[in-house]
Amino acid sequence: MSVKISFTGRNSQIGEYFKGEYDYVSYDLMDPNTWKPLLESDVVFLLLPKNKNTLDMAKRFVLSAKRSRIRHIIKIGSLGPWRLIHKQLDAFMREAKVPYTSFDIAPMMNNIFTEQYKASERTLLDYRGNSPAPYLDPVCLASAIEQCIDRDEHKNRNYQCTGGIQYTIQQVKDIMCTKGYPVDIINDTTNNNIHKMTDSTSDFILMRHIAELYKSEGWHPAISKDLPRYFNANSRTLEEFIDEDKNIFSRRFIDDNCL
Repeated sequence: MSVKISFTGRNSQIGEYFKGEYDYVSYDLMDPNTWKPLLESDVVFLLLPKNKNTLDMAKRFVLSAKRSRIRHIIKIGSLGPWRLIHKQLDAFMREAKVPYTSFDIAPMMNNIFTEQYKASERTLLDYRGNSPAPYLDPVCLASAIEQCIDRDEHKNRNYQCTGGIQYTIQQVKDIMCTKGYPVDIINDTTNNNIHKMTDSTSDFILMRHIAELYKSEGWHPAISKDLPRYFNANSRTLEEFIDEDKNIFSRRFIDDNCL
């Protein structure tokens, strides 16, 4: 009996790195009418949007998954402030007995180009208060995601997904300038501003407080060995990514705001 595997996020940069043959599904988490192809699958890879209603609607999806044939949900989680939302969802899936795997990423991946670098303005946005972050190679992440599909040893697990190097925003600027992407200005911002979220629920108030720790305490995600240890997946450096993947990161994908 064949296993039906459905991936969301085909229209994202991470979607460009998956090598397997999957059913790629477009869906809107906020619209349950779009969930049917996913609920008819055995394994689902989810990109979850950054939205004020993400947690509630994701829980509703999990309840629907509990009544469906889904036996494994794989998602990209967070090591940054959005971990507050993901950790609540992880606990909900465990209690619902819907097996999941969460690949929790640091707040710096190839989204340097999708949400932080403004080429026309030669500007780089910093939402980490000049605190460093461990770069994560999308090839490394995609490989780990594919290796975990429907594997019992990876179910109900969270993996901290980072590369092996911490970069400050100044180092990112210097690397980009060297590689032909000029940066004249570094502007401070917040991730919620980038995603145009102004919600004032308790979750978002606490997420703003967590984000402030970047500046007040220099907080940053630690480098993790989870990907090489469990998936033999080793990250390229930021310099190597820029050199080798310009054809991918120079494009814009509508699902990138989910990362």
